[in-house]
Amino acid sequence: MKVKLKDIYLFKDLRDETISQIEEFTTLLKLSKDNIIFYEGDESRYLYILAKGIVKLYKTASNDKEIIMKYFHSNELIAEVANFEEIPYPATAQCFSESEVLRVDFVKLKEVIYQDPELSFMIQTSLIKKIRNLEKLVSLHVVLDSKERIAKYLCEHTEDFFNTKNIMVAEILNISPETLSRMLRVFKNDGLIDAKAKTVDKEKLEVFFT
Repeated sequence: MKVKLKDIYLFKDLRDETISQIEEFTTLLKLSKDNIIFYEGDESRYLYILAKGIVKLYKTASNDKEIIMKYFHSNELIAEVANFEEIPYPATAQCFSESEVLRVDFVKLKEVIYQDPELSFMIQTSLIKKIRNLEKLVSLHVVLDSKERIAKYLCEHTEDFFNTKNIMVAEILNISPETLSRMLRVFKNDGLIDAKAKTVDKEKLEVFFT
């Protein structure tokens, strides 16, 4: 477990003593695609941290239609605001791909937070990062066009892109699979994507959205 915790940005700079404390009440969950992590309305007993994979957060409308709130990628906290505000989870978290999730007993984690100013600071930093991510999300779906959106995703989630089916990437980006395929062909023809090596030219792709 220690290796996994050290791989998570939230814990990577903590002292080994603190890591050992958190290990005692942390469980690694290896989940398949479509597994539910928690349902909307469940008690927020645990803090969930996505170590690997993609997780979809959604609400269900009165007509049973899913309203996608966000897609989480590696090294992200999932719906942690519910933990801090002591309210039920506001939406359902479902694995969009095979995933590894750290489940942390939040009541016990709070005790460690109170004792460790370093961890407290890291939690604050994480929440600030979440606000920035929400700003990026607005930019991704409102400001950027399809080509810019795809380029940004390729740069920020390269590993997930090559390990995820195109139809699923299209859903994440809220574009049609046909649009995604067309733009990927353009990027490949321009030498910006190497499918065999599973690499992208981030420097050139960043020109499209910066």
